[in-house]
Amino acid sequence: MGGTFEALSIPAFRRLWLGGYLFSLAIFAQMIARGALAKNLEGSNAALGAVTLAFGLTGLLTTPLGGVAADRFPKRRILVISTALLFISSLGIAIAVQLEFVTFWMLIVASAVQSAGFSGLLPARMAFTAELVGPDKLGNGVVLSQISMNLNRVIGPVVAGVLIGLPNLGIGAVYWVSTVITGMGGLFFLRLPNGNPSTRSSPSSALTDLLDGLRYGVTSWPLPLLLGTSGLALLIGFPYVAFLPSVAEDLFGTGDSGFAWLSAVGAAGGLCAAVLIAKKAYGRKAWRIQNTAVVGFGVGIFALGVAPTFATAMFVMFALGAATSAFQSMNSTLTLAMSRAEYHGRMQSLLQLGFNFFGVAALPLGICADTLGLRQTLVAMGCLVVVVGIFSTAIYQTKVRLTGPPRTS
Repeated sequence: MGGTFEALSIPAFRRLWLGGYLFSLAIFAQMIARGALAKNLEGSNAALGAVTLAFGLTGLLTTPLGGVAADRFPKRRILVISTALLFISSLGIAIAVQLEFVTFWMLIVASAVQSAGFSGLLPARMAFTAELVGPDKLGNGVVLSQISMNLNRVIGPVVAGVLIGLPNLGIGAVYWVSTVITGMGGLFFLRLPNGNPSTRSSPSSALTDLLDGLRYGVTSWPLPLLLGTSGLALLIGFPYVAFLPSVAEDLFGTGDSGFAWLSAVGAAGGLCAAVLIAKKAYGRKAWRIQNTAVVGFGVGIFALGVAPTFATAMFVMFALGAATSAFQSMNSTLTLAMSRAEYHGRMQSLLQLGFNFFGVAALPLGICADTLGLRQTLVAMGCLVVVVGIFSTAIYQTKVRLTGPPRTS
């Protein structure tokens, strides 16, 4: 298999990809159900932000440890343990909804447990990708992982929407199906090779490894630029995802079905972008795509805030999904390519911190949306992300003129 799907010619990577595909399908189906359930239970943007805040605060504590674990222990073990946490969080809400005793605090707890699972799973998965595909297919492997995520951002909302809309099923059915799918993904992870840590991994304590990873990420050019750009852009801009239920209901009156459509169309844009760039995820092209996409990410959020109709918002979400996918794919690819193998897990965990920071920002931004207006909040978020993108691009271009393009480690 060549071209766009060349990394899937590696059997072990195929199993990693399939396991990742299944867990992400479960997660994106749950996102629709969780947003709808939080809105039904509490009925405010602040409530949506609070669920995301629980995810973010937990991740701030556990994500750095997940990166250390991915560099110190067999990666298969980390994947299986993390999947078990995702399985437990889904099963708990499924039972609570089924027996009709679900409360808002249960969503908070489930979000925190899910965050702990992500904290180990994503760094281990990305570090494992680099190990299994090698440097020549690294960019393609990362983009294919992004393709699986974006494919499920289309399929997951559709599955959730169908289950919620069918009589005698509803939100509880989404959680039951997600639980089964998550368990199936764990079975694929069990068939992976051990994924032992690099022989260059530090034999010292976990705390020493954590501090060493932070030092490496801060001092090794161009990692500070990659990590800083990702962290700031996600902190400021990515909370728009948490507000999509309110965009659908409060701005356009389309309810849960509108939320599902906005999510699916955004994912379709992300999938198209990932397929288009799968053959171009190398060298200077990767830098150009990332620098352009982060600005496009901000422009898309701004446009969503000013969209006059639901049809316009659907068009904007397609472009916004494409920019988000391109930015995340290239940023992750470049971070892996520019860092040494023994630091892959820790560098990916630092990237993932951006998602945790976005979770922390979602609550205050939700309060702003309730107080100042959702449109005004989205416009401000988009403008700030554009500033981050322009500033990051200027730093990169200045550095290239002075010292030449950065080289892979």
